[in-house]
Amino acid sequence: MKAKSPLNLAALAVLLALAPPAHTQTLNVLHTFEATDGAGPGALAIDATGNLYGSTTAGGIQNCSSVGRFCGTLFELTKQNSSFSFHSLYQFQNNQDGFSPNSPLTIGPSGILYGSTLDAGIEGGWGTVFSLRPTCVDLGCRQLLWRKAILWAFGECDGAGTNGGLVQDSAGNLYGTTVEMCGHTGQVYELSPPKGLNSGWQKTLVHIFRGPDGRWPEGPVVFDTTGNLYGSTLGGGNLNLGTVYKLALQGQTWSETLLHTFTGPDGIKPIGNLVRDGSGNLYGVTNGDSQPGGAFELTPTPGGGWKVLRLFSFQPGQGQNLASGLVMDANGNMYGVAGYGGTFGHGTVYKLTPIMGKWSYSKLYDFTGGNDGSNPQGPLVLDASGNLYGSSAAGGDLNCNNGIGCGTVWMLSTN
Repeated sequence: MKAKSPLNLAALAVLLALAPPAHTQTLNVLHTFEATDGAGPGALAIDATGNLYGSTTAGGIQNCSSVGRFCGTLFELTKQNSSFSFHSLYQFQNNQDGFSPNSPLTIGPSGILYGSTLDAGIEGGWGTVFSLRPTCVDLGCRQLLWRKAILWAFGECDGAGTNGGLVQDSAGNLYGTTVEMCGHTGQVYELSPPKGLNSGWQKTLVHIFRGPDGRWPEGPVVFDTTGNLYGSTLGGGNLNLGTVYKLALQGQTWSETLLHTFTGPDGIKPIGNLVRDGSGNLYGVTNGDSQPGGAFELTPTPGGGWKVLRLFSFQPGQGQNLASGLVMDANGNMYGVAGYGGTFGHGTVYKLTPIMGKWSYSKLYDFTGGNDGSNPQGPLVLDASGNLYGSSAAGGDLNCNNGIGCGTVWMLSTN
C-alpha cells in the first residue's frame, strides 16, 4: 500500500478542519396549526425586529369554491425576547375575497403586507394580489387593526397561477409572475400604486413567455443593483427543461435576455427563487424530475455570457422534491429545504458550504412527520443571530386534517 505524502496529509487535515459538522440541530416548534387558525402554511417573511409573517393555503373559514373548501388565513408570530406569540391577522371570507394564499408575503413600508391568492377574486376566479395594512386603533397604537384590500383581480386572459411571491421597488411598484396567461406559458407583471385618490392600482405587462424562452415562471423575480430582474422558468427552452432569464428596462420597454437553457446534465426544471450574491452570481435549485434535484450557480463571463455550474446533486437520503430555492448568509453559506426524503421520508433542512472552490453538503435536520412537522416549505428566512425559520405544510397535531396534520412553524439554529 502506497503511503500518503506529507503534502496530501496536510491538505486532508485542512479539508477536515473546514468541513461542516455532521450532527443535526435541535428544532424548536413555534406554532402548531389546528385548522381554525389555518392549515398548510407556506414560506415566511421576517421584519427588522424579528417578527414573522405568513399565510396558510387552507383552514380558517369554510366558504370558498363550489365545494365549500377552507379559504386560508394570514398570521403573525410576534417576537418577545426568546419566545414568539401567535396572532391571526386575517381570514379569507369567500370566492370574491380570494382564497388559497400560496406565496410568501412581502413586507413594505409602514409594515404593509403584500401577497397573492391562487384562486378566485372579483373578475373571474383566477387569483388576486392583495395588501394588508396595519391601522392604529388607539392613540398609543397599542392595538392594531389589519385592513385587507384587493389590489388586482386576475381575469381569464390576464394571468393565472400566482405562485412566486412579489418584490417591491423603491417607488412602491410590485413585480410578480403567473404560470399561465390566456394560452401563453406565463408572464412577469408590474403593479403600480394609484396616482390619485380616484384611481386604483395599474397592471403593466413586463414579459410574456412563449416556450423557447421559457414556460411556467413558478418562482419570483429578483432585482440587481441597477433595476434588472432575474428569474427562472420550470419548463421551456431548447429541450423544455427550464430556463433562467434577465429582464432589463430600456426606456419604457422591458427587454428579455435568456441567460441559460437547461440541457439535463446541468439540471432539470429550475424551481423557486434565485439568490444573487455581491459579485452578481445567481444561485438556484432544480427539482430534478427524472434525476436527482440539484443546486446550480450562474456566473457572468467577461464576454457578456453566463457560465453554469452544477454545485451539488441531491441523493434520496439527502432530500427529494426540491420545490423552493435557497437563502444565503453573510459568509456565503446557503440553506434550503427538501419537501421529502431524509431519514424518515418527511423532508430535510440542509446547508451548502463553499470549501476551497467546492461545495459541501450537510444535513441540519430530518423531519419525523410527527409533532415537528412534515413537508417543510421554503425559501427559509434568516434572522440577525443566524437562526433559520420555516414552516411545514403537514404534521404537527396529527388529530388535525384527517391524521395528516395542519402544519407547523419552526426555528432552527445554525450555530
